[in-house]
Amino acid sequence: MMETGPDPADEPFQEPGEPFHEPAGAFDEPAGSFDEPGEPRAATGEPRVDAALARLDELDGRPVTEHRPIFEDVHRRLRDVLGELDTREPSPPEDAADAVSRTDR
Repeated sequence: MMETGPDPADEPFQEPGEPFHEPAGAFDEPAGSFDEPGEPRAATGEPRVDAALARLDELDGRPVTEHRPIFEDVHRRLRDVLGELDTREPSPPEDAADAVSRTDR
């Protein structure tokens, strides 16, 4: 006989409208603590992106109610940089450029 996993009949039934109780340990904190400084953020090579991401460091120690404006600013900055990339004229693939140069001969 083939096993198909746990039998749903073994799970406790929860009436609709009852509060959901997640099993203990389901939301354990990840290894380490959010209060400990982590690895330094690697530079992206784009100064405007690095500056936007550096704003995230301002979240440390602030109440959650003050996080939204920082996230919105970081999002706006990153969207601006990506928007500029999206409007640039794409360069032709290398093999396409070679094909054009061969036909010009």
